[in-house]
Amino acid sequence: MKLFVDCKKAGHLCDKGQYDDASFFDKLKVRFHNLVCKHCADYSERNAKLTRLMKDPKCKQMPEECKKRIREELERELAKGEQH
Repeated sequence: MKLFVDCKKAGHLCDKGQYDDASFFDKLKVRFHNLVCKHCADYSERNAKLTRLMKDPKCKQMPEECKKRIREELERELAKGEQH
């Protein structure tokens, strides 16, 4: 088993971890990589913070009526573009 991974693979494994798809060894690889790579460590920290915020029950979502208005406006604008 390869314990050290490159930045691209570490980022991918970090993203998998965000969705609970990473194995124990995947998480271990990311931790080892983050010990030597500040950029990936920062990315992992921001990713973890985003995950915590999204799981927070106080995280507000856009009301359905607002989503509907935006969707309708986008459809109108797209229809205008198709006419030209």
